[in-house]
Amino acid sequence: MNEKDVLKQSVKVFIGGLIIFSILGFVLKQVSYPLGFILGYAVSVLSFYIIIVMSDMILKMGQTIRFVVIMFVAKMLLYIAGFMLAIKFDNTFSLISVFFGYFVTKITINILGYIKR
Repeated sequence: MNEKDVLKQSVKVFIGGLIIFSILGFVLKQVSYPLGFILGYAVSVLSFYIIIVMSDMILKMGQTIRFVVIMFVAKMLLYIAGFMLAIKFDNTFSLISVFFGYFVTKITINILGYIKR
């Protein structure tokens, strides 16, 4: 399992979640649910790319702890930005769907790990 497998499979998991949140948004007559899920997925993918870059730089360059801490803080700021957008524009993004969107890549990694067994 590599990052390309995870990203390819995460699109499938994302589409499944988007269908669920679109149905929920249709039933509740609010577009904020699918839009929040899209925002959460985008942040999740960006965070995954930060992890990839961080791991690559550590392995190739042997970077110090300082770099790891900076990249970790960048990831946390990215998650905070997603939540802040959902709070600030609550009519556009649903906070709970942003939260579930954050877990798409994590769920994908677990699914791929289970399949590869």
